[in-house]
Amino acid sequence: MSDSDAVISRVRKRMLILGGVEIAAGFAFGWRAGVSLTISAAVVIFSFLVLERLTERLVPGQDQKAFLTVVPLLLVTGASLVLFGIVLFRWKAFNAIAGAVGVSTVLLAILPELVIGGRGKE
Repeated sequence: MSDSDAVISRVRKRMLILGGVEIAAGFAFGWRAGVSLTISAAVVIFSFLVLERLTERLVPGQDQKAFLTVVPLLLVTGASLVLFGIVLFRWKAFNAIAGAVGVSTVLLAILPELVIGGRGKE
């Protein structure tokens, strides 16, 4: 496993654990906060996972058909962002603070890599 694969693996693991903890805490503050946080975190986590798959398939030397397998992922990501925008601007019970915490899930999972660097190798 290369260094970049190890970093992505650690970030993915940390992101999913952090997302679960955040969602549980969000529901502790009420169902609106929990649903708002879950929607926001799901969109951001899914977008990160799609970006990960996209970068794997765009490695130089692969044929162009590999990109065509990513198109459905990109369409679903775009659709999820549109739906998130609709929820954000139309659902009156959306909790903006919980939504902001959900959107920051991936960032919070990446920050330890910046602080500890490669010292946290598995």
